Amino acid sequence: MSQTQLISSKLNSASRRRKIQVGWKYMWAGLFICVCIWLISLVSHKLFPIPLVSFFWAAIIGLIFPLAGLIWGFAKNFSPLETARWLDKEKGLKERLSTAIELSETNLSSPWDELVISDAARAVDKIETRSLLPLRLPGQCNWILLVLIACFVLGFVPEHRSKNYLDLQRDAMVIKDVGENLEILTNWQIKESPPNFEASTAVLDSVEALGKEFQNGKLIRKDALAKLSSISEKLRSEINNAPPVPSLRDKASFPKDGVPASSPSDMQKRLSELEESFGTSKNISTEKFDALKSTLEVIKNAASDLSDADTGKGNQSRLDIAESLSKLSSSTKKLGLDIPNIEKALNALNSSDIDQFLSNINYSAQDLDKLAELSEAIENLQMDIDSIGKDLAEQLEKGQIFAALNRLEDMINQLESSQLTDLNLQEMIEELQLSLSPAENYGTCAQSLSNAKDSAKSGNKSAAAQSLANAKEELKNMLKQIADSQNLMQALQNLERAQMAVGNCQAFSTTQRPGFSPYNNPGAGVGTWGKDDQQLSPDQISDQWDNSGIQRPDASPLGFSSRKNNSPNNLIPSRVKGQINSLGQMPSISLRGVSIKGDSKVQFQEAVSAAQSNARRALNQDKIPRAYRDSVRDYFDDLKN
Repeated sequence: MSQTQLISSKLNSASRRRKIQVGWKYMWAGLFICVCIWLISLVSHKLFPIPLVSFFWAAIIGLIFPLAGLIWGFAKNFSPLETARWLDKEKGLKERLSTAIELSETNLSSPWDELVISDAARAVDKIETRSLLPLRLPGQCNWILLVLIACFVLGFVPEHRSKNYLDLQRDAMVIKDVGENLEILTNWQIKESPPNFEASTAVLDSVEALGKEFQNGKLIRKDALAKLSSISEKLRSEINNAPPVPSLRDKASFPKDGVPASSPSDMQKRLSELEESFGTSKNISTEKFDALKSTLEVIKNAASDLSDADTGKGNQSRLDIAESLSKLSSSTKKLGLDIPNIEKALNALNSSDIDQFLSNINYSAQDLDKLAELSEAIENLQMDIDSIGKDLAEQLEKGQIFAALNRLEDMINQLESSQLTDLNLQEMIEELQLSLSPAENYGTCAQSLSNAKDSAKSGNKSAAAQSLANAKEELKNMLKQIADSQNLMQALQNLERAQMAVGNCQAFSTTQRPGFSPYNNPGAGVGTWGKDDQQLSPDQISDQWDNSGIQRPDASPLGFSSRKNNSPNNLIPSRVKGQINSLGQMPSISLRGVSIKGDSKVQFQEAVSAAQSNARRALNQDKIPRAYRDSVRDYFDDLKN
């Protein structure tokens, strides 16, 4: 390698090293700017309610500076002459390298030039660029460390927010949650029960659009409540346009709570099938099934002594169980119940097969449960059949639209049939005449029935059938209106829950639908079991216990005066001292340390009888939670004893 090439190689190496060093320096300077930007954004977030997305943009902008400094250093170019002068200055070469570079760029060649270049080559050969340009942490690192420590400490400092801002944030979260639930519930309503009319569709779409608007997070609570109120008024207006018959709104859209949608013939066929499955036994009450279950449960509990069968006590237990099983088998046969597992259990007991005996006892209990459910289904179906009106007038009066539709279909088929006699036609005319008055609540149905009656009188059967078909279509159209009304009422309930949530700043899931619930706070009800952990204080007790005015499809609206006046069978005067008379004087009552004197108008015997009956029924029908059954049973056992 020539002396000129050696000098050029060293200068190129020094230039590259200088680029790295400049990029290293500028990178740390940019990093210092980055952490300063992060500190400023963090302080701003602690003092002012800036959005969290600002940290994202601050991080992006801050990272641009160190990257830009590094790129700037790598992109900087140093000429050989600049590098030579820099080396002369750093190493004290007294401009040997810069002079050699200047001479090498000329075409003149003299001994003096060669001597200068040779001297520069010897000097540059001793230079180590790595040691001359080391990569060390700059002094800015201390400041960067201090800024990072400040950012770390600020992370534990709580944000300074005004009460008004916190309220707005909480309202925004509640409004967003309400919007999500409104949209989900409305979509589910439209999917499960599609609206039949454009007006209903438009209203439900407006509710869904309101839910989406709530999710944008741009509404304050006042505006949200105003929009909810506006949509609610629109819903109420649409609901008021529904048919004005109260019974229709209660029954027609929910056949399971009122008259089933099946025709009476289909229901009778179903009843026959159930009775055929049930067997020859009929008119077996629930109390009889409960008695059989109780007897079987006693036998099952007594089977625990059979493990000591070789002892005298075990033999006596076996004899007692065998006798009880025989009586139980006789009782079931008298009732017409076919439970073969009872006989199998008795045979297993006689053959000392205890495991098989217990297995058959369990199977017998399952058979009894199935028969009890089947008996209840038959009873309910028979009640539904009995509740159906006998003619069109009674069906329309009771609001039984499905049965009325089936009756109109039968009339149309009779009019179209050639086997219709004059007597049957006259009976149909009389039935139509009786139906005119209750049909006035069904739109144009009364006019169609009147036209059908007049056409039947004149002998025009085809016109009468057409008029009946028009009445049928009117009833179907009314059913659609009622279905939409029920759908809108459900949407209105959701809006009321939304108003409650937004107005009280609560989550949508914490609000409950209005109505009666066995788990609500004390108040009016229908005799269902309430919360056991809630006790009444004297200031909470009020006269809200008479439920005679409550209308619910799943419970009878009976008040206290409607209950039976039977006395408790096991009520003896050992616990209740003195004579209790609702019209006379009550000298004293001893109830667990409580002494009450004075006049009493409490019908104690009736109350105890009703409470025991309700408790026994609730226990038998598994309406009381398992954790509370023993407590309820022990309490009423104390009353009996």
